[in-house]
Amino acid sequence: MKILLLYPSLDAPAGSNHGIASLAGVVKARGHEMDLWHVCEKLEPVPTLEQIVEYVRETKPGLIGFSALSMQYDWCVAAGKAIRAAFPELKQIIGGVHCTMVPDELHDSKLWDYVCIGEGDYTLVEVMDALVKGGDPTEVKGIRSWVDGEKKIKPVAPFPSLDTLPALDYEVFDMPKILQSTKGWMGILTSRGCPYKCTYCFNLEIVDQYVADGAAKGPKEFLRSFPIDRQIAELKELRHRYPQIKTFIFDDDLFTLNKPYVKKFCKAYRDAGVGLPFVVNGHVNCFDDASARELKEAGCMIVKFGLESGNDRIRRDVLHRYMTNQQIEESFGNAHKYDLHTSAFIMFGLPHEGRAEILDTFELCAKVKLGRFRWAIFFPFKGTVGYDIAKPLIDESKMKGLGNYFDGSCLNFSPEHDLFLEKLGKLCPWWVNARTDWPSAPIYQELVREVEAMDRATWMRRKDELLRHDRELSDELMEKDLTHYTIRYSNVMGVRSDFIRWEQKQMVGRPGIEAVTYTLDES
Repeated sequence: MKILLLYPSLDAPAGSNHGIASLAGVVKARGHEMDLWHVCEKLEPVPTLEQIVEYVRETKPGLIGFSALSMQYDWCVAAGKAIRAAFPELKQIIGGVHCTMVPDELHDSKLWDYVCIGEGDYTLVEVMDALVKGGDPTEVKGIRSWVDGEKKIKPVAPFPSLDTLPALDYEVFDMPKILQSTKGWMGILTSRGCPYKCTYCFNLEIVDQYVADGAAKGPKEFLRSFPIDRQIAELKELRHRYPQIKTFIFDDDLFTLNKPYVKKFCKAYRDAGVGLPFVVNGHVNCFDDASARELKEAGCMIVKFGLESGNDRIRRDVLHRYMTNQQIEESFGNAHKYDLHTSAFIMFGLPHEGRAEILDTFELCAKVKLGRFRWAIFFPFKGTVGYDIAKPLIDESKMKGLGNYFDGSCLNFSPEHDLFLEKLGKLCPWWVNARTDWPSAPIYQELVREVEAMDRATWMRRKDELLRHDRELSDELMEKDLTHYTIRYSNVMGVRSDFIRWEQKQMVGRPGIEAVTYTLDES
């Protein structure tokens, strides 16, 4: 059987998807075929519904599939309805994290023949097997469906063992085009799962679903790693198959969580001569001197941390991020000690967060002097604890109109606070620069005063001009060798100017790492 899987990643970085690569590997291993349509405007024009219907007519798949993130779901609904109207007998299945977060919403919609809950590596292929062999797809674990007008809910199966999963199949993606778009940066997963319970994330809800269905006893079963020897072999094979790869990004929620694993992986990576720099996600509660040293020696270039907020109350009461500013400073210090470039993710526009708490975040960024940071305006994803916390403030009409979490807030704040958030969403690095002890700080202090004094009409008229000024000013300051953060590589990333200079040069003489020019990090 052939499945046409539609994967929308609109208004998002162009990249391959680990989950879909795993699905494709399992589908292929069972003797089926996957035809993937990766809908991303950064790769090709977004198809019309008519074009999608015509493609289904031409290729005649036996099953239509969708992989849905929350912000892509509306597109899936529109495409699914168009296909249903043209081919009413063609079965459709939908999976992805959005399904697990709001399963009742998708089930009750009756739009889909099968709604896949949880990790679908084997769920999808068992549905395909049943359709081919005359079995009952509605009996597959993890599937929600309707039978004779009645809801049917099957509990999820246990988490699949990563030791026995077939090799991931990235061939379903247009990898040359993707790597051209990402300038050679490729995301990889060496593990699945996270033990933390951050309110804005979905890990807690996934574990709760598995425990409720009797498929897991607790979070420990959620945490799994691919065997290191398998992972190294796949990295070398990917590099051989796609010479365009310049940097691996290990997208594991917490690469540094298991310190013995980090040590073994770094040794294996170095000894095997993979020969490319890499990026990892760290956590300030589990990032020590030894881990920093081992990562550096193995060829790690960037360590990313989830800083989120610089205010302890917001971290504790709103985000459920139980860490201290001291721990944050120590972890960044460990990384900087070994000349590891650091990256942080921060957010603002949180429920119950005022201007002072936002400025605490910028103060902390300025104090630790991180290498780069990516920012977002808080978006309450349905099904998360964060959604419940924010619910009294949510404006559903504003939420529906947001295609990303960078352009504005869907919470009901005051007009003044909304405008403040919009300004930060465009020019966040200016507020951080203004709080540093760098010689460039007075320049940005004056700019911040000017921007904060603007009313909405003035801001709307001048914001594009100010964005252009960020680059022009940065070029001038770099000529004078004055350190600062500037917006680069993405419209929501501030990067230190001294790293930009280094990043544009070839790295020469670093053990085990080839000469590479670094130009992008959308991670």
